[in-house]
Amino acid sequence: MAIPRGTRTGAMAMLLMTAAVTATAQPTFKPIDRPLRVFIDCRAGGCDQEFFRKELSWVDHVRDQKDADVHVLVTGQTTGGGGTEYTIRFIGLASFASAEDVVTRNSEAGETEDGRRRILHQAFTLGLMRFAAATPVASQLKVTPPASTAKTQTTAADDKWNFWVFRTGFNIGMDGEASSSFRNFNVNQSANRITDAWKINLNAGANSSRDEYDLGDGERFESTRQGWNVNGLVVKSLSDHWSLGAKAGALRSTYNNQTLNARVAPGIEWNFFPYSKSTNRQLTFQWTAGINRFVYDEQTIYLKTEETKWDQSLMSFLNLRQPFGSINVTFEAGHFFDDPSKYKVKLFIDTELRLTRGLSVNIDGSYQILHDQLYLRLGDSSNEEIIARQRQLETSFRYFAFIGITYRFGSINNNIVNQRFGGNVFF
Repeated sequence: MAIPRGTRTGAMAMLLMTAAVTATAQPTFKPIDRPLRVFIDCRAGGCDQEFFRKELSWVDHVRDQKDADVHVLVTGQTTGGGGTEYTIRFIGLASFASAEDVVTRNSEAGETEDGRRRILHQAFTLGLMRFAAATPVASQLKVTPPASTAKTQTTAADDKWNFWVFRTGFNIGMDGEASSSFRNFNVNQSANRITDAWKINLNAGANSSRDEYDLGDGERFESTRQGWNVNGLVVKSLSDHWSLGAKAGALRSTYNNQTLNARVAPGIEWNFFPYSKSTNRQLTFQWTAGINRFVYDEQTIYLKTEETKWDQSLMSFLNLRQPFGSINVTFEAGHFFDDPSKYKVKLFIDTELRLTRGLSVNIDGSYQILHDQLYLRLGDSSNEEIIARQRQLETSFRYFAFIGITYRFGSINNNIVNQRFGGNVFF
């Protein structure tokens, strides 16, 4: 499709017409005598708003969905190969209120940020075409057919890796000043295979950190933490709502007084919504029951150096990504079978809601009830250990809360990009 761009004519000379497009309705729109007003609601990887405003210069970009003719809502989820599957909804508003289209796109795991934003840009251009056809720019739009048809998706038989994806990571960091220094080291490895029928995730990692403080008069305090972890997950898809899985993992944590913390647990999960709708909405209930093996660095407050425990856990996850905003809620509860008084309850909330034009509210928070700290060391901690958080202290709860309100007003237009004096300034 060739799009009129003024001084930027020809930037969209070609668009692949092989997108998966679902139109819920194909009404005849009443013409409007101004540019199409678009609100792009995108927070996934590749969402470069300034790039979209510059490249999609044939529409008017607005700051609030209440002023838009089309609300472009982008959600993303990780694919089996480590890339991203984008689901882009084109929700008609005002005179286009009866229309909604859906376009899907995939990016590879190694795709650059520029590549991802261009994938989204191409999808935005394709999806906005039928809305723009009711505006004055319609007479200047045209379609350029692709040079060849798209290939069908790769199957396991065609993939020499059989859909396995491996990733290795390593990092080391340090910072400091005259009276203190901090060093940390981390290495990790993962292997994943994801198909419609099976999901296999394997990962392992090790970490070490060392902090040093100069307390004056030649006295120094050193805080160290070390740990490693190995985890595995195997899931079998039973239907569009049910899954059967098993988790296994082991870790070492000096902070938590654990030479070994290992758990093996099968479980089952039910999704109220079809898994195929997970980019927009998801409500899952997951139950697992398993065996735990604990070996401690030092004797615990329960006078144990090792023990074996059976437990069960229930987790529920709600994710909504809709035009009104996003809601993420996670609830988890679990206990040991032999002693139900040793239990935990956790609630995490992350929301962003648009209340009205220009007004939005963010609410993030968590609250945890903890009565399962079997690993606590016997004996008192020194002041230095407490301040440096060198070891886990006894607590019956943890919490975090944040609320923010944003109000924007003024011009509805959001077309201009000006990067002058955009660098960091130090005073």
